[in-house]
Amino acid sequence: MLLATGADDVEPDLPDLPDAIRRGLVRYCPICDGYEARGKPIAVIGHGERGLGEAVFVARTYSRNVTLLTLGQSMELDAGERERVGKHGIKVVYEPVIELGVEDGRITMLRTAGGEEHRFEVLYSALGLKLRSELALGLGARHDETGALVVDEHNRTTVPGLYAAGGVVRGLDQVVVAMGHGAVAATDIHNRCELPTEEEVEGAGGRTSGTLIPLRPSIPEAP
Repeated sequence: MLLATGADDVEPDLPDLPDAIRRGLVRYCPICDGYEARGKPIAVIGHGERGLGEAVFVARTYSRNVTLLTLGQSMELDAGERERVGKHGIKVVYEPVIELGVEDGRITMLRTAGGEEHRFEVLYSALGLKLRSELALGLGARHDETGALVVDEHNRTTVPGLYAAGGVVRGLDQVVVAMGHGAVAATDIHNRCELPTEEEVEGAGGRTSGTLIPLRPSIPEAP
């Protein structure tokens, strides 16, 4: 069995969020499209190590005008984190957001509970993922602290006969990576299936005997 159940983005607590997401006003992948806002004001929604890490990445890569919005979540920065924030000029806003402003088909303004307005060209959410790995975990598959499945070089989990691919696997969450996972797993699954060759079918007068038909290219077994 190949498990490719993926993951869901954790959505930010914003007013009119479903409409904003449906219209593509909230983005989730600065690696994918951050270049479109190079040098412009960018907001990152998040908190903790993940939120700060994404804000630093955006500030280091695309813009020196980055604001981290914690949406009311407390976030105690240690000395090293304060140094990173200062080095990249990141502004941290702790108040909840109570209003969105939309202009020309994009979110351009967020108003916080204190009445302050913050204006941006692009808004990214960095609240993480909710992995759909419950089935594999229920079977006892090895996983990390987030619930992401640990697989070998053939994308086999620690449960015999169970493979995993895509966002449910520990590692980089990208479509091209998921495609590679699927190809690797499918190749190994095929190579483990016992199917008759044409010669064996003819030689047996239509009767079949089990044999292994390797699908090339094949990934060698680990020693």
